[in-house]
Amino acid sequence: MPFKALIIGGSGEMGQWCARLLKQAGFTVAISSRKDARRLAESLGAGIASPEDAGRFDVVVLSVPIDVMESVAVQVGPLLKRGSLLMDLSSLKEGPVVAMLKYAAPGAEVLGTHPLFGPSYASSPAARCPGASLEGRTVVLVPTDRCERWLPVMRDVFESAGGRVVLSTAEEHDRRMAIVQGLTHFMYIAWGRTLEQLDIKPGEAADFATPVFGVTSDMAGRVLSQSPELYALIQSGPEVSPVRKAFIEACTGLAAMADSGDQEAFRRAFASAAAHYGDLAGARERSDRLIRAEHSDSDAIRKATGQEHAFSLQDGRSVYGIVRDTRIDDFTLETPSETLVLRYETVTPLSQESLARLKQGTPRIGRDIVVKMPVGADAGVLQWALTKIDGVTGVSYETMDTTGSVFITYRFAVDVRPGQSEEILQRVLKTIWGLGYEVK
Repeated sequence: MPFKALIIGGSGEMGQWCARLLKQAGFTVAISSRKDARRLAESLGAGIASPEDAGRFDVVVLSVPIDVMESVAVQVGPLLKRGSLLMDLSSLKEGPVVAMLKYAAPGAEVLGTHPLFGPSYASSPAARCPGASLEGRTVVLVPTDRCERWLPVMRDVFESAGGRVVLSTAEEHDRRMAIVQGLTHFMYIAWGRTLEQLDIKPGEAADFATPVFGVTSDMAGRVLSQSPELYALIQSGPEVSPVRKAFIEACTGLAAMADSGDQEAFRRAFASAAAHYGDLAGARERSDRLIRAEHSDSDAIRKATGQEHAFSLQDGRSVYGIVRDTRIDDFTLETPSETLVLRYETVTPLSQESLARLKQGTPRIGRDIVVKMPVGADAGVLQWALTKIDGVTGVSYETMDTTGSVFITYRFAVDVRPGQSEEILQRVLKTIWGLGYEVK
């Protein structure tokens, strides 16, 4: 008989991700939500239950905000049956783990859990694909002295989904996350507030933007697009306060050197930070790859002015036409039926084969998939393997990036039969991952 899991807060994006993951692992899943979640539960293949039903389940997951974690643990913990597991998904661990240990019924086990990604990834297509829920992602597990039975079970759930599991104490987790999340978020939020105080929007600097500014602006926008309530709670962690203080002191010290004209002191501080960082060459190579990837498609589109090309749009449509008037942020595409102004980040260039299919009027239901393969691996073999999948009607590929010494990046255009397109595309992704290749 499969394990039964209840996810409290299961209608949120992280709760939905957890439901899909546990369903994939063979659990029978129910979700609990303060709103009517019957339709959502049906779409997840899950049932509906209330926190008062916690005693009927083998695993109870608390997918709730940090500031209500203890109140939910008070409500749910005493109801747990002997041998069951109480776990959480919060980004801080000391408080939630203490609360779960305090209120979980005798004989129930407790495991702290932190998936190192946020709701934007949890709701992405990659996270929704069976067999790929954690591909390339890390989950931190915080074992307690009450999780002897369930630790290996849950570790296997995460690792079987492609995840990397790291074991930590609650104290060490929160110290590390004060840097990884607390400092990083604070820097980007402060960057955004600075532009606000200067009354400058990032787009106004586009004509003068350097690659570093472009990446920084996008990362700041990514942080600022998230939940302010969640990020305020992360900043409230006791381990984050001394980290913020150190950051502000570093900023104040550097500003004093610059304001006083003490260039020698500034150079020494810069050199000291660089020496402490360590792997500067590696960081430069990794950031160069990021910058190249960000600009590769837009550069290719700019070079294609006057040529006919096909693109996949964010709304799922595929269009083709003549590329006109390429600008810094967008370009004009003259299609047979309309003229579109498209931003580079909202389109994915399609292959010449896809262009031919669109011009012939053949419906294209498929996806362009970017695959990173080791140097020496044969992309033609992967193409052959994908064509053998039932429902795949065509596969082509082109080389995107050969600048690395270890990997080559390809774009595969995969067309599938209408009717079961999503199911077929998921089989395509599972085949690629099963061969050990990375989908970007």
